[in-house]
Amino acid sequence: MQENVMKEFLPLASKPGWIMTWLIRIFGIAILLLIFLILAVLPFLICEKVAVLVVAAILYYPVWAVAMYRFFRFMKKGREEAVVKILVDDKGIHYKKLNGSTDDILYSQLGRSYLSDDYDVHLTQITKTMVLTVGVNGNTTKILFDSIDPGYSYYTQNSRALRARFIEGIVRFRPDLKIDPLVFEEFSIHPEKFTFDRRQYLQHVKEAAIITGIILLISLGLMLAVVKF
Repeated sequence: MQENVMKEFLPLASKPGWIMTWLIRIFGIAILLLIFLILAVLPFLICEKVAVLVVAAILYYPVWAVAMYRFFRFMKKGREEAVVKILVDDKGIHYKKLNGSTDDILYSQLGRSYLSDDYDVHLTQITKTMVLTVGVNGNTTKILFDSIDPGYSYYTQNSRALRARFIEGIVRFRPDLKIDPLVFEEFSIHPEKFTFDRRQYLQHVKEAAIITGIILLISLGLMLAVVKF
């Protein structure tokens, strides 16, 4: 631990994974085009009689046009706020946006998180995903390390390293904050070297595979029982 503290704390920037970026873009555009085409011809798909089709088209397409207009405005607004780069340095974490602005979460801003009585840095769950959570200027804040939009920028391939570097920064520059040990366990981070703990990660994968296998076997057994009786 002492050796790690003495090392220089170098800034770490997000790195693009271009294969995943283009896969996400291609499939995302394909799905959007498919939905657009289905909605565009929906009256023709559900109306068999010409008279009903004409009435439906008169009522449907103005609503469809307004919905498309709002959708493209939403996409344009999202483009302006899209994060294109994440940087972790000795000050904190910085989210650089496409419009040129930057959102910062600094170590000096961190304090008590009111979602936990025991720890200042802990975990919360969002759609079955555990997220690093801290108190920032009195507000509970979730720290995201994969918030770069691949549609406007790229898929982040080193989000684990960014998370580990930010946690290391908390340990170095805010030793007064208490970190939940589950943070290191959940994200497979070595608590002294702040590197990816592959052994622990593989253990998590093994446990998840075993649980999934048990669920599948139980489901298969129930299906066979239903078919038999």
